[in-house]
Amino acid sequence: MSKTLSLKTYAKINLTLDVTGKREDGYHNIDSIFEEISIYDTVTISLNDSSEITVSCNVPGIPCDERNIVYKAASIFFEETGIKNPGIHIDIEKNIPSQAGMGGGSTNAAGVFRILDKLFETHLGNEKLCEISVRSGADTPFFIRGGLAHISGIGDIIGPLSPLSEHFIVVAKGTEGVSTPAAYREIDSLENVPHQNTEAILKACRDDDINTLMANALNTFELTKLPDDIAKIRDIMKIHNTTGTLMTGSGAAVFGIFTDKSKAEAAEKELAALYPFAMLCSNICPERNNFS
Repeated sequence: MSKTLSLKTYAKINLTLDVTGKREDGYHNIDSIFEEISIYDTVTISLNDSSEITVSCNVPGIPCDERNIVYKAASIFFEETGIKNPGIHIDIEKNIPSQAGMGGGSTNAAGVFRILDKLFETHLGNEKLCEISVRSGADTPFFIRGGLAHISGIGDIIGPLSPLSEHFIVVAKGTEGVSTPAAYREIDSLENVPHQNTEAILKACRDDDINTLMANALNTFELTKLPDDIAKIRDIMKIHNTTGTLMTGSGAAVFGIFTDKSKAEAAEKELAALYPFAMLCSNICPERNNFS
């Protein structure tokens, strides 16, 4: 058994995100389409004889202790499998921006579950990994499977969908972040909140029709008070003839869908000159299952 394994852990965007209501337990139900995209972090786990879980990261400010979701994921894995931790070190090489609504932490956690399953030859399979990984966060099971999915409940109900044909995605983020708890509180105070036509959206997914999908898409969080950058980024996307542009998650990253790569490249170039993060990617993640 190799003592070190690495895995690319891919980000997601919410092609649509409808917050459908607040539950009695305080959580919110959502109705969303998650799409995995080709922007990724790299998670590497090395075995040692420390009997401890240690974490490192190339980005300053990311907590490298039990506050990091990857630490929690590793703890859950050992608890669920009954395997005694011989000592592991988790290194995260981040490219996915933090506090962006792109699932950076959750995809890293999913990577930890998948790497440990491989390292310790537990052969849990996707279904069991999804079942145990939800303990680390509601979004983690999606990243076990990846691809395209209809997400509902509190994010824990996953309906896998056939991937859409390749399209080009520009993602950009300004300097300001968004507080997810504050955004949910603001949504709770709104009246007559519009909701999406989920049936039309799912039909568009089945028909591989990205244009109709984006025509019906919304993000409830865009009804809240947002950093000025978000509207400015969306305006630039529109200038370059995006098929559709929305904020992803609760923010603060914005994506634009393009079927013409040259227009996507022009949008990325303009945005990169103005904002700290702007990247062209696609919905095709060819190396998602390649351990190294």
